[in-house]
Amino acid sequence: MSIYDQRDKPAYGLFKIEPDYAKNPHILKWWNLSLDELLATQISKWQWVWYWTITDEIIKITPPSTIEDWIKSDPLCSKYSWHNILMNFSSARAEQLGLTKSIRKPQKKKCPLCSNDFIEDSLPMPIIERLGIDRLDFCSPCLKDLIFQGSGKNTVSQKKIIKYIQDLVTLIGRVPPQNFGERVGDLLDLTNDERLALLQLFTKKPNEKSVKQKLGSWLNALIQAGVLEDGTRRASRGIQTIAKDGHICLSLGEKTIDEYLYSHGIFHEKEPRYPEGNFRADFKVGDTFIEYFGLTGNPEYDTKTKEKIHLCKKHNITLIAIYPEDLVSQKKLEDKLSILISNNDRTHS
Repeated sequence: MSIYDQRDKPAYGLFKIEPDYAKNPHILKWWNLSLDELLATQISKWQWVWYWTITDEIIKITPPSTIEDWIKSDPLCSKYSWHNILMNFSSARAEQLGLTKSIRKPQKKKCPLCSNDFIEDSLPMPIIERLGIDRLDFCSPCLKDLIFQGSGKNTVSQKKIIKYIQDLVTLIGRVPPQNFGERVGDLLDLTNDERLALLQLFTKKPNEKSVKQKLGSWLNALIQAGVLEDGTRRASRGIQTIAKDGHICLSLGEKTIDEYLYSHGIFHEKEPRYPEGNFRADFKVGDTFIEYFGLTGNPEYDTKTKEKIHLCKKHNITLIAIYPEDLVSQKKLEDKLSILISNNDRTHS
């Protein structure tokens, strides 16, 4: 039985803290108040599993040369893993400062998926990361087959795959990558009701093998489910969606791009005009136009696409053209918009 199969006992054994670890002079030499504050922050954020991430967090705010010099000077680092030495020091230091007194007692709960009782600390860290320490409302045995990489059913009919995608789109309101639900942040911002509905839907999720066998690819599955069209075909019927920043979008593809820009803090103008002709782009970021060409293959639409590309070249406008295949995964969309993210990071640094 793995730690993912239990409900009635902690996933991890009791972490033994040795007070003497906090006396390490080689670490105390560079330790400072900011690192003590980091301990308090991580304990507040992660409660009883805070020490699992503490070394990585310390490294983030400590100059690499400081860590390198410590490893070279501390005799313990020649005998044991420096990563574990730092974790043990941090645990002893937090205990010494009384910071661990704020850790709450894990609660007993009832899983809404299976109706079984479980204790919060029976959940392993990878599940806690996906739910958040204050919203541990589902048991590990239920989640292990629903939210990790490669989860899903082996044999699902084409009809059920399409229905699954349509139901998923209804729930999340945007174009879903094939691994939606398997990434760390997918569940974090959802309400309790949204989480429950989504996890119940995941019990019907097809895995990658099923999609490939029945529909060839996730892109084709999205096309067959009717979720990748450009809004121009449907605007006359009044089908619109509203992105998180309040922008009105004429398709799920457009909304997906809008919310990606919004989540990265990239200011974007909606529906900017081209310098000539009766054309508007989907978005404008600085001097860059972004277009979602969702109906590629339609002769009339392709003619308009070529005219827009020509106008951008004529007026020296940078154009980022996004196509349906660019929305099938977060990585592909990131690759397309990476230059905007880099520029935004430099602007705010």
